[in-house]
Amino acid sequence: MDGLVKILFFGTPEIAIPSLQKVHKHFSVVGVVCQPDKPSGRHLRITPPPIKIEAEKLGIPVFQPEKVNDPVYLQKFKELQPDLGVVVAYGRFLKEELLSLPKLGYIINLHPSLLPRWRGPSPIQTAILEGDTKTGVTIMKISMEMDAGDILLQESTSIDINETAEELAHRLSIMGADLLIQSIHLIAENKAIFTPQDHSKATYCHLIEKKQGIIHWDLPALTIHNCVRGCLPWPVAFTKFKDEIIRIHKTELLTESHNYNDVKPGTVVDIEKDKCIVKTGKGLIGVCMLQAPNRKPLTFREYINGKPICIGDVFEEVSENG
Repeated sequence: MDGLVKILFFGTPEIAIPSLQKVHKHFSVVGVVCQPDKPSGRHLRITPPPIKIEAEKLGIPVFQPEKVNDPVYLQKFKELQPDLGVVVAYGRFLKEELLSLPKLGYIINLHPSLLPRWRGPSPIQTAILEGDTKTGVTIMKISMEMDAGDILLQESTSIDINETAEELAHRLSIMGADLLIQSIHLIAENKAIFTPQDHSKATYCHLIEKKQGIIHWDLPALTIHNCVRGCLPWPVAFTKFKDEIIRIHKTELLTESHNYNDVKPGTVVDIEKDKCIVKTGKGLIGVCMLQAPNRKPLTFREYINGKPICIGDVFEEVSENG
């Protein structure tokens, strides 16, 4: 089959683009299904999903159903006569009739974690927020239970201690695209072997909420560092400083052993050229990039040119209620 394999591709955000590009290069993509255009940005302009823009560049027909399992769309998809369905961060639940629509009788999914760890919608952010040092990508057969289908291929990778969720998502999107191509070749050559997941080891993640970006300065420095990394690009970790809500885009773990036992967590205990050093519940952390309200992110040196930060100043926790 190989190059003649006809693929119906489901995806919406930017992370799906490398997979679409690779699948389009190696196989025949008969259609791209993505979520509808939505208001976006400060001015809430109606904006197409990133995958739609890419599909149109590639000359692939685009479908944007409000209800993907609607019989009208099922008929449209049948008329495309796909051999296989591929899902990469589509963001909608596919019912059984749609899952069995391709000629091969199933749809595969690229999931950015080492299943069964972190089933759900935010595996990349959650891995960082929880301090994981390893993650990866999984190609699996979609089942009716969320992210519980049989696994075809997996590939693992280490998470760097300073890697943000945004950086990791980009890296996994490239890894996943390559693994997806391998998977489709195996399927086309009738060499695919699917292995059931160990459901007893399953862990779950949920949609990231804005409140998860609140910096709790009484927590250990490592936990705060993970919060900053895991909350990029959204919601971006935030704290209160001199009656303003400011966002922290970059921090640095420090190895200094001075305890500052008599100092409140969140207090600036030292100033260096490229950061201020802040006491936490356990250890010290360097704050290296900040963003004032309605301003762009700045390095520490750039920030203090307009808004001084001094030893003894205190970063305070924002209430979850505002």
